Amino acid sequence: MYTVYETFVGAGGSHLGFINNGFKSKYVNDFDDNCLKTLVYNNPELEKEAVVDNSSIVDIDPNEILKQTEMQPKELDVLFGGLVCKGFSLAGERSPNDERNYFYRKQLNIVKVVQPKISIIENVPGIQNAKVLSPDAPDKIAKKIDEIWQKLENYKGLKASVRKSSNITKEIQEQGKLLRKEKEDMIKYLEDNNLLISVIDDIKMTYDKLGYNIYMQVLNSACYGAATKRERVIIVAVRKDINIDFEFPKATYGNKAFENKYPYLYIGLNNAVKPLKTVNDALSTINYENKDDIDNIPMQHSPKTIKRFTYIPEGDSIANHIDELPEDLKISKFYSRGNTMRLAGDEPSPTLVPGHSNFPVHPKEDRSITVREAATITGFPPNYKFFGSHTKRCEEVGNAVPPPLSTAIAKSAKELLDRYYNKLD
Repeated sequence: MYTVYETFVGAGGSHLGFINNGFKSKYVNDFDDNCLKTLVYNNPELEKEAVVDNSSIVDIDPNEILKQTEMQPKELDVLFGGLVCKGFSLAGERSPNDERNYFYRKQLNIVKVVQPKISIIENVPGIQNAKVLSPDAPDKIAKKIDEIWQKLENYKGLKASVRKSSNITKEIQEQGKLLRKEKEDMIKYLEDNNLLISVIDDIKMTYDKLGYNIYMQVLNSACYGAATKRERVIIVAVRKDINIDFEFPKATYGNKAFENKYPYLYIGLNNAVKPLKTVNDALSTINYENKDDIDNIPMQHSPKTIKRFTYIPEGDSIANHIDELPEDLKISKFYSRGNTMRLAGDEPSPTLVPGHSNFPVHPKEDRSITVREAATITGFPPNYKFFGSHTKRCEEVGNAVPPPLSTAIAKSAKELLDRYYNKLD
């Protein structure tokens, strides 16, 4: 039985993938106690078989992990980290000095000490273009960056508050322009003075120094049977002494558009793939008769919100129909993405990111989808129970690695390990 450590394990989307492939988890980590409660409740064997750690990644001592799990360097088979990615996300302002951007270095420090046979990092596609502040940058520059980006965040909060009352003045708009200019000038200064480094290049160079070969690919969870089109960058590092190339999992679901967008996942398959799973496919597996499932209790929307939902056609957004709304229902076109978009039942959903504590609107009903519906679309088992407030449970699902994707990745890792251990026999 192969072994795995998991950081940023969340509610267990990645964990399920490895368990589905017969791995034994020796260590799981997440700083969010609600996530760990969800994880352990649904995977009770962890309490007996693994170290469950709620430390922040910045406080983890890799030597202590080895000691607690009674393992030696180079013994672990896989280290998986679905790194916190808010700093890299294309949504919102991306500060080059955002502390979340540097979590990957903490992950690589674990690799340095533990020396797993395979190390896997999962992140948003934005990591490919992400740059962070060089360690050589003067402290005063880092401080100035923090000041500028904090002012931008404060401005966004101000704008959001006045937008609801449709009271965005010229002064507020001018303030925004000045802040944008200040940000652009700072980025230009950093680029001109070589004070920014590429995250991907830094990861690759560090892995190389640690003795690993790197493999990187953009994968889409819908290609593996999730009912959501969630793209993730998967970075796999294989220890050089293993001397076996990692092969990313070929798609098992698809259509022409997907084959054109991800040709490397369909090479040699000769159209031998199943149709993409749709939102309706996922929802059809839910037991709506189970009234005890608190994860499947719809939100209680205000009458005004429900009325607004009636104007959103299936697969469309309120932004395209603002002019059709009565004056008392009108909102900004740039209001929360979540509850202003209605899912298309006959397609996979877009990436499910909860906005204002709720998900997009149900394909047919005038309400946002429930935690259970979002989890099922993502690929969690129908009886998977989530813990925490409604907001927290939405976040647990929204931040999770879709289990069908993690299952495919874990299967490829297992196939490499099978070859390695068979070679040793």
